[in-house]
Amino acid sequence: MKKSNRTFLKRKGRRNRHHIKAKVRGGKKTPKNLILLDENRHSAYHLLFGTKNFLEASALLLRADEMKRRQKWNL
Repeated sequence: MKKSNRTFLKRKGRRNRHHIKAKVRGGKKTPKNLILLDENRHSAYHLLFGTKNFLEASALLLRADEMKRRQKWNL
């Protein structure tokens, strides 16, 4: 088994604290502003959405969906 796969398996199931309002945007370490996310999902969220909050991220996804629906394919 590759070393990267062993590392992944060891880390699987770990949880990270995710700030609903990002620290860089003034978010605090309060229970109201924190949720626990699986480490992989937490990394994926930040890879896709950076420091956007959930409402901003959902608006981005809805805009992308609308653009996709309006797009005409010329195959």
